[in-house]
Amino acid sequence: MTDTGASLRMDILRKAADQQIIKPLKSYGWSAEIASEHIPGEFLIVSASKLGQEHKVALMYSSATDNKHYKFLDAEVEHIFTNGELYKIESFAYGITSKVTPVSDFFPLMIEWSRALSPPTETTIKNKTLKGHIQITAEKPIDGIWAHLSQLASTTLSKKLILRRAQEDGIELSEQQLESKAAGVAFSIRNASDYFRSAQNESLNKRILSLYYGSLALAFSEMLAAPHGPMDLDEVEGMTKYGHGLYTVASNTNDFGGLTVGVLATGFFPRWASFLGNDVSAYPKKKATSASDLSNLSFGSFATLEQLFSTLPELGKLFEDVYDSEPSWIHAVYDTGAGYRLNGKQTGSSYIKLIDQASKINPERLARNGWALTEIEAVEREEEGEPDSKIYRARVDHDAYEYWYQALPLHHSSFFQGNALILPVLGGVYEYRAISLSLLYALSILVRYMPSAWRRVEGGDWDQHFALVKMVLDVFERVLPQQFLESITNKKIHSNIPGGF
Repeated sequence: MTDTGASLRMDILRKAADQQIIKPLKSYGWSAEIASEHIPGEFLIVSASKLGQEHKVALMYSSATDNKHYKFLDAEVEHIFTNGELYKIESFAYGITSKVTPVSDFFPLMIEWSRALSPPTETTIKNKTLKGHIQITAEKPIDGIWAHLSQLASTTLSKKLILRRAQEDGIELSEQQLESKAAGVAFSIRNASDYFRSAQNESLNKRILSLYYGSLALAFSEMLAAPHGPMDLDEVEGMTKYGHGLYTVASNTNDFGGLTVGVLATGFFPRWASFLGNDVSAYPKKKATSASDLSNLSFGSFATLEQLFSTLPELGKLFEDVYDSEPSWIHAVYDTGAGYRLNGKQTGSSYIKLIDQASKINPERLARNGWALTEIEAVEREEEGEPDSKIYRARVDHDAYEYWYQALPLHHSSFFQGNALILPVLGGVYEYRAISLSLLYALSILVRYMPSAWRRVEGGDWDQHFALVKMVLDVFERVLPQQFLESITNKKIHSNIPGGF
């Protein structure tokens, strides 16, 4: 005679195994199935495999199960789960070595398996942890940002900032060092403010020059404000003795986007890039003078204007309308399905989704950037009504941080929603403000020394690039001061309008 109660309970168990164990495994690249069912004892065994690694776990209907079943499973599986909370477990699961926990603990175990199969990568990009935050609320947030920057035009307040940062980092600076660094910060901030403020009322070509030199002055301030940075303005200016560390090559005179920017081992840019934590050892010592010279340079030591534009998430559709190439950024969002299954448990790893709205970026490019990412693989798009985008899932390993986003160099601004990871295109540099400076440098060369090409942009046969350049300047005018304020103060800046979130 069939025990209908046992049959019903086994049916419930199969559904629980499918929802809580098998589907998550398959979603994250594992093969999984119910290997066996055991009506006496009311449990089943699930087997999983991936890349030659095999695991077996058991799922019991209740923890209040005869000890003989626990001992049987102890020899068969590595973990025993129960479909519900544990009940007087010490009275039933004695004399065994396998762990016994509720099935809600399965997903963290699966992450352990995945970490063993694909160990955390050795990251070359270390995300900087800011210490504290500044809240700015204003009808025009950029005015509040410049109010905070302008305060540092005071040597007294600059000195106070540098002393605070030195104490936070455990670095001792002499009074003379504090004074000289503060004077350099104050002068550079005043210089930057003059350039940025004048840019608002200038023609497009003059605006480019003002934003370039204003950003350069803010970069000086960033280095001087850091306790481990240069000790005075003379030292920073000495870095420019051999130029700005960038150069251009007109590799294709019939292609605005083909104007090429290269990095050099000497000058300001490599010193700043090194200060930011980038490896500049492969930067070439000699600039290319023709398109043929570029073929002899190492990968990443030069980039076209088109490639530099491709790194700016704020351009969005404007970039796609002008260029057919792939973007050099990708949206990064938390994998909410994985978060639901973790139930607040800390594992040192989290899963995220990387959304390529243009459907042009390949996973190999995502894997070679030194980020704390593994298990990068394409997944099916589940959300209805989304654009035709390509979605990847990746595991972020963040043992040194509480949250996944603290381990990645995410970019965000008021010109687009969400977070973005920028794929380096020039000199291995991923910092938005450094990429922006190199782009402004290229545009400044164009307007100063290539007037015939610039006229084609302003009103000739290259006018499709005009709106793109104008948008870039609008973005930089708003985003760069905030980013530099963060780097100078070493505090996270939260800016919004009154009544906003």
